[in-house]
Amino acid sequence: MKKKDALKILVTLLDGLKLHPLFLKELQTLLEKELRGKEREFFNVLNTQLLNIKQFGPLIYTIDSNEKLKGLDRQYYSIHLQRSQFNVRMLIYIKSDRVPLFLCIFYERTGKKQTGYQKYSNVLECRLNQMLGDETNEC
Repeated sequence: MKKKDALKILVTLLDGLKLHPLFLKELQTLLEKELRGKEREFFNVLNTQLLNIKQFGPLIYTIDSNEKLKGLDRQYYSIHLQRSQFNVRMLIYIKSDRVPLFLCIFYERTGKKQTGYQKYSNVLECRLNQMLGDETNEC
């Protein structure tokens, strides 16, 4: 897919969502590396999961291999974007008004601890606090 076409689709999908700036950087890196040539299929899966988040809200963990992250102070969710060509996770927080905050996105490799969401548990709280208005936190 041409970069220009991919950007148009991405802008449409992400319009109006609350994204941490580092989430956008991580997504850009994924699209340039691991997802290169797989953008169309990835965008289809992303669109489906975004609709699911909107529909299910905090019950998103009940479908599509999505999970509630355990052992953290707040309730974070891991959203699974997977096909045979890729395996991506988005880590989000859903506010009480059902507005999702997109904090992290990464490529998950099976059996690789360094790519699991445990690596991100330290930055989730910091990024969430930044998105909730704490400008003094640097992640």
